[in-house]
Amino acid sequence: MSDTFNTFSTNTGNNSSFSESNSLVAKFSFLLLVIFMFILLLNIGISLISWFVKPSASPKLINGMIDATQMVTFTQDPSLNGSATIYRSNNATDGIEFTWSVWIFINNLQYLEGQYKHIFYKGNNNLDTNGLNFPNNAPGLYIAPNTNALVVMMNTFNDINEETIIPDIPLNKWVNVIIRCKNNKLDVYVNGTITRSVQLMGVPKQNYGDVFVAANGGFNGYISNLWYYDYALGTSEIANISTKGPNTKLTSTSSVNNSVLKDPNYLSLRWYFYGSGDSYNPV
Repeated sequence: MSDTFNTFSTNTGNNSSFSESNSLVAKFSFLLLVIFMFILLLNIGISLISWFVKPSASPKLINGMIDATQMVTFTQDPSLNGSATIYRSNNATDGIEFTWSVWIFINNLQYLEGQYKHIFYKGNNNLDTNGLNFPNNAPGLYIAPNTNALVVMMNTFNDINEETIIPDIPLNKWVNVIIRCKNNKLDVYVNGTITRSVQLMGVPKQNYGDVFVAANGGFNGYISNLWYYDYALGTSEIANISTKGPNTKLTSTSSVNNSVLKDPNYLSLRWYFYGSGDSYNPV
């Protein structure tokens, strides 16, 4: 009986040691699990903060309407307050891609008559003798002197400034202009309709310069919704922008003619009738 008691005591001691060992393993495993979960949640938190804090790759530089005679500059230094950094385009399998979209309302052509009227451009702040910015336009959008034609400028590695002309833009109507680039192909859409498609002489040459809107006096009218995309918009996205129309809410204290707000009429068919001899389409 004594032997039986001793055996029982020994087994009890072994069971106690085994339980203590299991308890230590469980505590250590739980500690590892807590550390793992902490690191996982920390990484998720950092990623979420970075996602919220990081500037958009497709920023809306102007989300509203401004007076087109008042220059606005968007600096590219992300450390500066109010900057709108344009990151390098999305280099897809077919090469460089980006898109610019802007709405314009031209009141008349008499303002700054005989000069290139600036809508926007990305580059340096240096005017050439002809009134265009030089040398950086990536891209640049202007109203040609003494006519209602738009001029799209694009720097390429083969040609400092390649020029595309869009004639017969209507006055006193909202017009959406989209500049889309895919590799060395440049497409220009007006109110959702493709109007020019050109093969550039070389690959577009991007720059790190600021974005200048309505520089050098701009033009007599208004600019709305200057948006950048780091990829080439599809036709459905382009049509959607045209359908939604401009945002005519002023982003500053600029004065505005109420008729611009009440009667945008941006999908005017006048633009499609060339040479009718009126102020919209001169012969």
